[in-house]
Amino acid sequence: MFITFIVFFAIIALLVLVHELGHFLAARKHGVKVEEFGFGFPPRLFGIKKGETLYSFNLLPFGGFVKIFGEDSSFSNDPRSFASRSISQRVSILVAGVFFNLILAFLLFSVVIGIGMPVDASDPLLGARVRDPRITIVNVMPGSVAKQAGLEIGDILVEFRATGDVLRPTAIRDIQDFTKSHQAETVNIEVLRDGRALALSVLLPGTEEPGRGILGIAMANIGILQEPWYRAPWSGLEMTIATFAGTIRGLATLVTMLFSGDSVRGLISGPVGIFSIVGSSIQFGPSFLIILVAILSVNLALINLIPFPALDGGRLLFLAIEGVRGRAINQKVSNFAHVLGFAILILLMIIITYYDVKLRL
Repeated sequence: MFITFIVFFAIIALLVLVHELGHFLAARKHGVKVEEFGFGFPPRLFGIKKGETLYSFNLLPFGGFVKIFGEDSSFSNDPRSFASRSISQRVSILVAGVFFNLILAFLLFSVVIGIGMPVDASDPLLGARVRDPRITIVNVMPGSVAKQAGLEIGDILVEFRATGDVLRPTAIRDIQDFTKSHQAETVNIEVLRDGRALALSVLLPGTEEPGRGILGIAMANIGILQEPWYRAPWSGLEMTIATFAGTIRGLATLVTMLFSGDSVRGLISGPVGIFSIVGSSIQFGPSFLIILVAILSVNLALINLIPFPALDGGRLLFLAIEGVRGRAINQKVSNFAHVLGFAILILLMIIITYYDVKLRL
């Protein structure tokens, strides 16, 4: 649990700091004054002034922030102010954070594909590029017979033995059919865990529970996608684009479900849900953890593009309105919208966290 906490905070810090570094470097490139680059969130522990920027180190290790001079639309007559810059320059500063998150995802995908990336071997887009596919446990239901027998996330299912019947599965369906035909019987299961063969025994229930199956596990046919160094960046770019497109489709589905009155509980995760996913990824190994960070980086990029006040997308929307109107939105209106938007986002995060906790109790 302690290791999961450390890794969780390290991931959040990396994602946010990379995002803010994009804003920081773009602002400096356009000659806009950066008043503070904060590591973590206040209260401040200490700071180091270098040039005109204070590099602060803060108590709450949840990432970081950049304080740009005039980003609240003030000091528009000061040549070092964000508000004094052209719309195109302000857009580039706002978009830079998103761009850096996508660059991070691209680099991580490229690295993990170069060393060997675990993927779903049944994905038709990957085809013959995937090698050594193996049926792997990706989730163990609490209170299931699998949990009681000692099966764990990451176990590779090698062999099943019951009275007069032996199965060496090549497809998930093989296991489902085998367990259905041996309900209320004791089944011996051989798994590979961390490269070691283990023999476990499980008494299957006489009936199948809805949503849990017979064993109470979720499985995936996981293989390895590995490319030579000169092809890995291209595949990394493909994976980044595919993840970005998939995230857009996911968000569109959520919006459609919300407007149609369908429940989205369990489909959205906050800090508690992400913490749980980090814990599972650690069990699978470093490659899965790198993939998770890349996916979260793409998610952070896309979420920040949503045209909602307090997000980069909201500020971009205000700049678009300014471009159409020919003048900036009233400073008080703009500031109020962003403060209100921030409050709504915090409230939404609290609600999501509540349901995350409730779901896992």
